[in-house]
Amino acid sequence: MLSSFGPPLDSFGNYDAGVSGTKFQMTLAVLLEKSGVTPTAIYGDLDALITGVQDDSREVCQGDLFISCVGSKTDGHLYLTEACNRGAVALVVGEESVKDQILRCGCKAVVVVNATDSALPVIAATFYGHPSRSLFAVGVTGTNGKTTTTNLIRSIFETMGYGTGLFGTVCFFINGDEMLEASRTTPDAVPAQRLMAKMVRSGTKALVMETSSEGLEQVRCNELDFNVAVFTNLTRDHLDFHGTMEAYKKSKGKLFANMVDPNRHRKVVNIDDPNAPYFIDQGNADVRLVTFGMQNKNADVYPLKSELSLFKTRVWVSTPKGALEINSGMLGRYNIYNILAAVAVGIAVGLKLEDIVRGIEAVKGVAGRFELIDEGQPFAVIVDYAHTPDAVCSLLDAVRELEPRRVITGIGCGGERDRRKRPLMTKITADKSDVVILTSDNPRNEDPMKILDDMLAGVGYTMEEFCSLHGGSNSHQKLPNGCTLSVNGDRRLALRAAIAMGKEGDAIVVAGKGHETYQIEGDTKKLFDDRVECREVLRAEASRERDR
Repeated sequence: MLSSFGPPLDSFGNYDAGVSGTKFQMTLAVLLEKSGVTPTAIYGDLDALITGVQDDSREVCQGDLFISCVGSKTDGHLYLTEACNRGAVALVVGEESVKDQILRCGCKAVVVVNATDSALPVIAATFYGHPSRSLFAVGVTGTNGKTTTTNLIRSIFETMGYGTGLFGTVCFFINGDEMLEASRTTPDAVPAQRLMAKMVRSGTKALVMETSSEGLEQVRCNELDFNVAVFTNLTRDHLDFHGTMEAYKKSKGKLFANMVDPNRHRKVVNIDDPNAPYFIDQGNADVRLVTFGMQNKNADVYPLKSELSLFKTRVWVSTPKGALEINSGMLGRYNIYNILAAVAVGIAVGLKLEDIVRGIEAVKGVAGRFELIDEGQPFAVIVDYAHTPDAVCSLLDAVRELEPRRVITGIGCGGERDRRKRPLMTKITADKSDVVILTSDNPRNEDPMKILDDMLAGVGYTMEEFCSLHGGSNSHQKLPNGCTLSVNGDRRLALRAAIAMGKEGDAIVVAGKGHETYQIEGDTKKLFDDRVECREVLRAEASRERDR
């Protein structure tokens, strides 16, 4: 029950904690009745016993119900026979024409619906007992800052003694220290419901979740009962998926549209962002709103002053409940926004100021977010996930504020993603760095050289021009603003080159991949971790110095 959180959260109401100890199985007839899904046709045995739900044929086990959805890359209807061969006892399909083929495979039942993607989340939630109703759930959406903000909020609840799960870009936390690798920022509907059910059974009381625009648009978050919606910011990203910024914004707005109950829901919004009014207007105007910002003193939560260094951030924050002082391991001015967002969530749900401070201060850093790689070298090496124009701008501004002698930046752009942001990222990086090395970053099925060609357009070159005019891609070219630019399509060599340039007082910035431990080339994931690569180079150089 949510009341176990103590007095500050009692007003959010009682929750159904019936998932605990439940054995998940029910007949197909009961599952359809409880979910409210209305089939257009049913063939076979409605008494078929369902012991699991899947939408990935490769994961099907004996007794599962397989729901065949149409995705961006493939169609689940192509894998119905495989699902049956793996043990699926029933199927949910959107095409009645497949029924005879499937029933001949030994499947007990076929359910035909108008839209399998809409049926999927409600069937999954029903089968697993609607576990989000047993959790206090916080959803965080925005272009940048989601990962750090969710980790800060989770830490606040954890330090108060409440088991808290997390779904995010870096990893999924079930409860306490149990951690799973994240396959995507916002998990698909089936694994999300399954993992939440596991959380409830293990005693988890709260869930903090990064809610991506794609996850919201693809109904992965349907049937998740959020109590708090948080908006960090909106800048250019994912236009390869959404097409326009307006569509991108509307997808994120879906999280706030569900904030309708003044007793159970809260909105937390960054009012420095020009899109703030849109998010504030979603849902019910009577739902309590808590705003935060750095530029607008009308915000409910804002910084009175701050002190930044390469080792910590100190910030004094004004809140409706009084001022507080936070000493954080989150580095860089842009992380103050993430701290303010976490404070605002605490204020929105009535937590004590001392609990908010203690929880935020317990987070020493987040993997791949302004992460310092320290092997005793006389210059800073910083690895960060920044992969949008705004994130790169904020990152390099934060580094500049630390007053390094030079900023040397290695950066790439991902393949099969928004091409239009590539020149923007290069232009920003060149404007804010002394040295820039353009390199590869998860090219996927794109030609890495064509990606670099798009990036070079930001400083007025094509790849062909750069190579022909300057003696090859590995040459250095002075840009009109004084920045030295080079191109190296081998990311490992590019990082080594950047670190080799480092002198006392410099800052080496490696942007784009952050916490990732792979490089995607074609359809293959190869082991590659910027942090490991940097450490190996630094240690090798330190060893050479000792041997001299």
